Amino acid sequence: MFHSGESFGERVMPRIPIAVRTLLIVTVAAFILQQLADRQTQGMFTYLFGLSRAGLMRGSVWQLVTYVFLHGGVWHILINMLVLAVFGRELEEVLGTGRFVSLYLGCGVLAGLGWLLISGWGPGLCIGASGAVFGIVGTFAALFPQRRITLLLLLVFPVTMTARTLAVLSALIAFVSLFASDGNIAHAAHLAGGVAGYLYGLRLRRIGVQTWEGWTFPSRPGPFGGPLHTRKPEGGEGEGSPTREEIDALLDKIHEQGIGSLSRKERDRLDRASRG
Repeated sequence: MFHSGESFGERVMPRIPIAVRTLLIVTVAAFILQQLADRQTQGMFTYLFGLSRAGLMRGSVWQLVTYVFLHGGVWHILINMLVLAVFGRELEEVLGTGRFVSLYLGCGVLAGLGWLLISGWGPGLCIGASGAVFGIVGTFAALFPQRRITLLLLLVFPVTMTARTLAVLSALIAFVSLFASDGNIAHAAHLAGGVAGYLYGLRLRRIGVQTWEGWTFPSRPGPFGGPLHTRKPEGGEGEGSPTREEIDALLDKIHEQGIGSLSRKERDRLDRASRG
C-alpha cells in the first residue's frame, strides 16, 4: 500500500535493519501467541495484555507497551507491519537502533495514553501497533517532508503525494473519524501517535539531524545521549571533497531509489560534503 521510492521486495526486505526486523518478528510471534492463547482462555490473554482503563486502574501498567504487539486480525497486523518495514528501515538507518526503538515504543505509549484520555472511558480494549506506526510515519514526514510517497488505494489505484501531505491527511482523517466512527478503530491512538512522532521529527530537524537531504549532524549529543552520527568517512583526511556534480548525483539517487541504495562509500562522501 505504500511505496517510498523502491520496490518492497527488491529494496526493503534485503536491507531491513536489526530493530525493524526484530519488531516485525516479535509482533508476528505475539500475534500467533495471542490467537493460540485466546482460544484456550476465551479471550483472557487479550484482556490481560490489551490496553484498558480498568486494567491500568488495577495496576496492569505493562498494558501501555504490550497492547502494541497484539492485533485484531490478519489485515490489521499485515498493514501495520508493511508500513513499519517501508518507513522504519530508513528511519533506523538515520536515527540508529536504540533511538529508533525508543521512538517506536515511546509513540506507542503516548498513543495509548491519548486513546485513554480521549476515547478509553468505556469497557473496551485498545490493541495494535497502529499508534506506534503512525508515529514512525509522522517522524518520517518531519524529516523527509518532500519525499514522494505512492499509496495503492484498494491495492489497485496509485496515488502519489509528499510525506508531509500524507501525514497531514492521516491526521485529518483520524481527527474526523473520532466523531464519525463507530468506535471499533482507535482513531485517538492513531492521532496521538502520529502527532508525537511528527513533533519528535521536528525536534530532530531543529537540532540538526542528518537526513542525507542537506541537514548535518550536530557535534553535541543527541536527545537520548550519544552522538546522532558516529560513522567516519572511509579513506584518509587527504581524500578530496566531492564535487557539486557528485553531490547532485547522490541526492538524485536518494530521491529516486531511497537512502538504502547508497553504498557505504557514497554515504561517507555525502557526509564529508555536508560537513564542509
